[in-house]
Amino acid sequence: MEQGQNPLRMIREKDTFAQKLDIEIEEALEGRSKVSMPLGEGTANALGNVHGGAIFSLADMALASAANSEGVLSVAIEANIHYMSPCRSEGILYAIGRKIHETRRLGYYHVEVFQKEGEPIAIIQAMVYRKI
Repeated sequence: MEQGQNPLRMIREKDTFAQKLDIEIEEALEGRSKVSMPLGEGTANALGNVHGGAIFSLADMALASAANSEGVLSVAIEANIHYMSPCRSEGILYAIGRKIHETRRLGYYHVEVFQKEGEPIAIIQAMVYRKI
């Protein structure tokens, strides 16, 4: 990362994998984020549901956006995902990330992935290393 560059801006501009999945950062501010991803044939598993890797990729972007929204470069060092229910690979999938706690070097985050409000598809608990 170049000196003085905003880490969230870098993520938006240089994360080519997220760009390939059409993941959009809808908001990212003060340790919170909301991201979205359109679903379709390219995100389906063999059963026609959203592939677990696509779900995790969206959650990872919500984590990255929330963790880097305060201007401190942060990288994931642990993430645990719990798949709650399947969803068809159509429409839009959302993820909301929020900071739970932080120390000088570590940040702890909770991410929920859902298709409709109130119906969680997956829940992620994660930790990031803050490069201060």
